[in-house]
Amino acid sequence: MKKRFLALVLAGSMLAALAGCGGAASSAPQSQEAPASSQAASSQAALAESEAPSSEPVEIDLNATAGAVGGGWYSTFAAFSEFITDKEPGITFKVSPGTGIANSATIGNGQFDVGWVYPPMTLLACNGETPYEEKVDGIRIVATGLSPQVIEVSALADVAADSLEEIFQEKKGIRFLTPNKGSTTPALFFDIVCKYYNASEEDIKSWGGSVTYTPYSDWSQLAQDKHIDVMFNQIALPSNVLQEIMTARDVKLFGLPDDLRKYLVENYALSETTIPAGTYDFLTEDIKTVQMASGLGANVDVPDEVVYRMLEIIDANIDEFKAIHPSWAGFDIKTAWQNAGAPLHPGAEKFYKDKGYMQ
Repeated sequence: MKKRFLALVLAGSMLAALAGCGGAASSAPQSQEAPASSQAASSQAALAESEAPSSEPVEIDLNATAGAVGGGWYSTFAAFSEFITDKEPGITFKVSPGTGIANSATIGNGQFDVGWVYPPMTLLACNGETPYEEKVDGIRIVATGLSPQVIEVSALADVAADSLEEIFQEKKGIRFLTPNKGSTTPALFFDIVCKYYNASEEDIKSWGGSVTYTPYSDWSQLAQDKHIDVMFNQIALPSNVLQEIMTARDVKLFGLPDDLRKYLVENYALSETTIPAGTYDFLTEDIKTVQMASGLGANVDVPDEVVYRMLEIIDANIDEFKAIHPSWAGFDIKTAWQNAGAPLHPGAEKFYKDKGYMQ
């Protein structure tokens, strides 16, 4: 991380004034990581006193990672970085491509300072679970709740099964379809569902079924040719790929059983949601499932005051922030510390507690 801190000239009179306000370091809440220095703690206290930029702003260049060039994550992070820099010119970003799986590791190991992450993937990274080969110690969460994506399990209407539970318990020969390996849907959801039902890909094949990993561009043709039965998707609603399939085939949706939803929520930083009736023409009742949202991750060594200031800017300009992308409309900074999947960054924890959003 390349740092160019402007001199935070804290004269003795200023220190005395801070002490008179209660002493920033002594009143700071406990967090997962202690502040790097008393200087960081003092500057955090100064930042907390006003939503306006500090008179001595922090100046730093941050290496950031998002998604593929031209994709949603890349474009939204570019817009986010402009939003932050416009309000605090000393905080600048260099944005590089990334992926939903890789970002938790590359931020955690210090290759990047900040970037978009999926909290469930940060949880797997912290634990060293598949697809991560070892534990990632340096990943921290700044905020969650952006661009929620629903786990949608759909099937061709004539498939002889009405639930995932039925398929796995009765060992039916079903041909599953999911995005490419290396993407989050098979890594996070399909593999975990198989694990929950104590089944492997080899088991599915032994039942007469199969698993196809392929890009969305192939899904409609595979469904039209009836080469698949059940599709695992992770997407914003309504699903464009499912709507395309519906032009050629009748489909149905599988809700997730109560016990499976509870397992996913309690163990993988997901949250409960529903696919509302009417989302698709054929859907006449709500479907219970789970969802995950994007989050802003940071390496633990990013200074606390930088993270605090970014959240302060978001909070003070919340309507402008939410207007960056339509999928951010439901973002709530008061709950952005929840379902984190990894420890909160100390600067983030202090912000949420200072604001009273978190006890």
